[in-house]
Amino acid sequence: MNPKLGIFAVFILLSVVFLSFTGLRNEYENYIPFQTAVGTLANAKSISLEQNSRLLDKNGGLLYEFKGDESRIHLTYENIPILIRQAFIATEDQNFLEHHGIDGKAIARAFVTNSSEGGIEQGGSTITQQLARNLFLNHERTYDRKLKELLISYRIEQQLSKEQILELYINAIYFQNGIYGIEKASRYYFSRPSKELTLSETALLAAIPNNPAMYNPLINLSNAKQRQEWILLKMKEEGYIDQSKFDAAIKQPINLHVAKNDIPFPEIVGYVKDELLELILSAPENKGLSEDQLTKKRDDLLISGAVIESSLDSKLQEEALKAVQKRLSYKEIEGSVVVVDHVSKKIVAMVGGKNVGIEEFNRAYHAKRQPGSSIKPLLAYAPYIDVFGLGPNSMISATRICEGNYCPSNYGGATYGTVTLKKAMASSINTAAVRAVKKTGVERAFSYLKPFQFSAVEQKDHQLASALGGFSKGFSPLELTSAYTAFANNGTYVKPRLITSVKDKDGNVLYEWHEQPVKVWKPETNAVMRDMLAAVTISGTARDARFPGSDYIGGKTGTTNDVKDLWFVGLADRYTAGVWVGRDKPGSLRSIEGSSPEVMIWRDIMIKAHNK
Repeated sequence: MNPKLGIFAVFILLSVVFLSFTGLRNEYENYIPFQTAVGTLANAKSISLEQNSRLLDKNGGLLYEFKGDESRIHLTYENIPILIRQAFIATEDQNFLEHHGIDGKAIARAFVTNSSEGGIEQGGSTITQQLARNLFLNHERTYDRKLKELLISYRIEQQLSKEQILELYINAIYFQNGIYGIEKASRYYFSRPSKELTLSETALLAAIPNNPAMYNPLINLSNAKQRQEWILLKMKEEGYIDQSKFDAAIKQPINLHVAKNDIPFPEIVGYVKDELLELILSAPENKGLSEDQLTKKRDDLLISGAVIESSLDSKLQEEALKAVQKRLSYKEIEGSVVVVDHVSKKIVAMVGGKNVGIEEFNRAYHAKRQPGSSIKPLLAYAPYIDVFGLGPNSMISATRICEGNYCPSNYGGATYGTVTLKKAMASSINTAAVRAVKKTGVERAFSYLKPFQFSAVEQKDHQLASALGGFSKGFSPLELTSAYTAFANNGTYVKPRLITSVKDKDGNVLYEWHEQPVKVWKPETNAVMRDMLAAVTISGTARDARFPGSDYIGGKTGTTNDVKDLWFVGLADRYTAGVWVGRDKPGSLRSIEGSSPEVMIWRDIMIKAHNK
């Protein structure tokens, strides 16, 4: 039959049927209007399907798949194995390559069957019609929907090639259990990419979309196996496989290997989503976006098949989590860790607690806690040394000091005279730190914190008490650890990030960071500070931090009033790491203070990092 004549005949036939039925106006109003559906095809090439976006670690390992309502991995036509294409053509639309979206003979045959049955029992749908139904309509068996389906199918065939239509179809169809598209189905049911499927496995998956519930292999494997054999028969009849391949596929046992839904580091997912908002906003074209617009742009990106590459070192992340869980076996005592690579200026590990789920409270960056003495290097000593050009052996008075009603005391009530700056740091002498800030000037000292962009520092914090960690809100472990990286980078600072780049499904870079280093203090100041920080681990409050093999180890402990927080932020040759230990509802840690869990966690992690 002439294709155009066949299409015209079908349209006439269906128009008669359409006008013959009553109540179709109600059906029309219940479904997507034809003009709306067809209008979306003004440029059919712009049709896109939801696709899972992948989060990868530094070595390309999969950390997480972001997905919307449909879990899908899109395959281009060239990457769809030929056996998969042949299986669907042989069983769903044998004339696919010849027709123009509508198979007149199939529809006529279905019309006769439906008329005799008194309802719509047989569809006669082509692959193009099924695609139209999946993308734009619903699966109700009504003549109104069928007419729209035919017209939209014809429009699709006008604008897309057969290859494009088949690609969309194979990626769009539903495979039960929340799975869409052949590639995700292959990875879900067999834990392998579709290119590694056998003929038998290919036919089994091709069986599912015809009736996903009936042919769900997890529940109805016998049904799926029966249809699989029918698909193999059709493939043989169409000449796609020979008798020997048919026989071998029929005999091959089906061994499902359903992919585990384990997420290796769920706490990372929420942080990545938040950092992704910042990254998108940093792009010039996105300046001025509202919060809602920014969130929508991110969420659209996460169902576009994008690849988010990160700097996470999965092995080090695992070791960091083990260290926290091992050293903090106490009930209701939590901890968090952040590790930054000096070379890449990137975050390589982040532990938000002993057991943090996806988008749950992550203590590494959500929690704001008082820093105690861990703020002294940043607020008291680095500014003081930088302003006055001092050295580690320069002297400072550590005698009693009062400013109005504020009279800080030293740990245990200890008193001192004049000491070196190195001694003041190593022994964490409070009176010396407060005097350093007073001599520098409170406002000038606080100006040194601005490059670090601490989110909760307020004007009312600009007081001498802050030299000892007396802030109104405090800092997150991520913020404090990030600031300490300046000591590893000659006094310059680049905000550490976890995301390295975001690429589209074709590998084109969409977003990446372009932040420039900021000079915080002079290189000479940095050298003095490194000497003083090393003294803390040699003769001071963090002697347990030292381990063999590293050329440099330095850092600073921090303990808040009533021992409600324990901190250690330190650096070795390659990494800076910060550890916080405390209770979510602040309470005393005096019972575990003596074991220095914050220092021991740091040491455990750094030994593993050094020996990698």
